[in-house]
Amino acid sequence: MGVSTMTAGRIRKGQILGQLGEDYITEMEQFSHLGLVKTYCTDHQTPDSAATATALLCGVKTTLGTIGLDGRVSRANCLSSHGTHVDSILNWAKELGHAVGIVVTSRVTHASPASAYAHSPDRNWEGYDSTNFGAKEVAQGCVDIARQLILQSPPIDIVLGGGRRFFYPNQKPDVANSSLHGARTDNMSLIDEFWNGKYIWNKTELHKIVLGSPEPILGLFHYDQMRFETDRIRNPKEEPSLSEMATFAIEHLLLKSRNKNGFFLFIEGSRIDHGHHFTQARYALDDYVEFDNTIGQVKRILQDKGVLDDTLLVVTADHSNPFSFGAGSARGSNIFGYGSLENVNVSTIDKMPVHIITYGNGPNFAATRNKTYFDSIDFNGTEYKWPAAIPMLEATHSGEDVAVFAQGPWSHLFIGTMEQNTIAHKMAYAACWGAYKKRKGCK
Repeated sequence: MGVSTMTAGRIRKGQILGQLGEDYITEMEQFSHLGLVKTYCTDHQTPDSAATATALLCGVKTTLGTIGLDGRVSRANCLSSHGTHVDSILNWAKELGHAVGIVVTSRVTHASPASAYAHSPDRNWEGYDSTNFGAKEVAQGCVDIARQLILQSPPIDIVLGGGRRFFYPNQKPDVANSSLHGARTDNMSLIDEFWNGKYIWNKTELHKIVLGSPEPILGLFHYDQMRFETDRIRNPKEEPSLSEMATFAIEHLLLKSRNKNGFFLFIEGSRIDHGHHFTQARYALDDYVEFDNTIGQVKRILQDKGVLDDTLLVVTADHSNPFSFGAGSARGSNIFGYGSLENVNVSTIDKMPVHIITYGNGPNFAATRNKTYFDSIDFNGTEYKWPAAIPMLEATHSGEDVAVFAQGPWSHLFIGTMEQNTIAHKMAYAACWGAYKKRKGCK
């Protein structure tokens, strides 16, 4: 979610509301403080979500593809990970008795949420599948990410997202689709055998839970990643939106903390990035809109409960994507359409229209741009892949700085240009957690 995504997302949200879009103000843009964040990791200019989420949540930069470990670890090397574990701000809050939670639209074992609770030298070790993770890694003392989540002690109070497949054996059909089976090859059913809390897999069950109930809650609402918001809203079925999950989690944690002791909640609009990987800009921007809607909903709940002014809210991205838009488009142009300014709205090379949205690399490299190709484009469809300059099976990440927005106590710490790993420390300093629990001014 780079600056170009936020700008295009602002226009998209404004246009959904019937406005021109360019002058719309998003929820995150109303925060009081703004800064820029350097996203590189210890060994790469352009990072991945494992290294960046570890920086954001654990306060240390680390090796590409590794989770909850410091920079001494070698990727996919279990033995190198021993002695390199680092705790996250979620752990720092939990050790002081605060309620904590995770809400994402990815698998809950995916790189970003996993960095809040797991330690893994490879982000792909999400479950015991004998391909990425198996007997060798177990013998060397490593544990797959799904099992680490289930065995957390004390448990995380609430975890909501997707990714059921890494919690069930490959002989067990998925509860929502019997043609799909679990991914585990160790014959373990983690939820049936080890989970001591409440488990839910659909929206109906979510709404039946008593807010503030003492047992930990695990909600896995999809076999794999949750659906893009564009698809979910057309056919909601039993899958909650990000804003619905966040609303439930906030109200639950407020009751668990009795509205006064504080809590930590990590919320991620995970699928913004996934849409960009396949140059499906409609998916990415509609998920951005839902993420921004979620921010507004969180603010309203906290305001209604009388705790907004006492709550530090931080919005940022783990990294950016090679997404851009321009093409001489006039005010109010459909962000998904073509440029309109004369002399720049048509390619000087092949005389074909120029898209407003393009990608630096990705799967839709149009080797032949002709009338037949352009006549086949359906901007209102969900599957269209916007054009990329360099052919790739998936678009990469990009390495430029990302924005951070903050409001609430100590939000003035989040100004200027900062290293990504300082964000965890600034949040912990504000909350008197971790290494800062005894700083001057903390009770």
